[in-house]
Amino acid sequence: MSEFDGIPDTVEEFLEILSEFDEFHNMAELLHNPNYHPEGDSSFKAHMMAVFEKWHANPNRTAMGFWAMAFHDIGKQATARFNKERGFHSFIKHESVGAEIFVDKYLDHNGITRDFADHIEWIIQQHTNFWFVQKPGKSLAIATHPAFETLAEVCLADKMGLTLPDGRVMDEEWDGRVAYFVAMREANSD
Repeated sequence: MSEFDGIPDTVEEFLEILSEFDEFHNMAELLHNPNYHPEGDSSFKAHMMAVFEKWHANPNRTAMGFWAMAFHDIGKQATARFNKERGFHSFIKHESVGAEIFVDKYLDHNGITRDFADHIEWIIQQHTNFWFVQKPGKSLAIATHPAFETLAEVCLADKMGLTLPDGRVMDEEWDGRVAYFVAMREANSD
């Protein structure tokens, strides 16, 4: 038995799994800002498909990384607000709302253990903080969390291959963020 039993190999199989969850039923209708999520037609569905492909291409991927990746944006449907002038949705606080949805509805999904679920909940909450947190205390808390490596795995899939309008290459940003957290952890390992 492999840790990847039940983990999909194709985008189609991944979408079939997501179809089991109400929070992913209207993915094609939810539109991202194309400057930050240019995948396909900039829909939430196109984003999730690209994230799965990026996760699947990672030779260091893990089963926990799969489930955290699958659930990381589960709060987007509940927080979606369409801006007619701009032509896309905002998803403010989708991380905290998503963590609540995960705990309320999916904690025991597919035999997920309590420790595993705690890590997934934390990753859902932290997947945007990974990119922006600067405060030393919060940074250290992220860097020393037992699920940090899985958070980094999910964040790599979430942004890998993107270049933002300001010219930032997200692969390089990811490398820099991981180095930042590792240095923070090492500096406080006494």
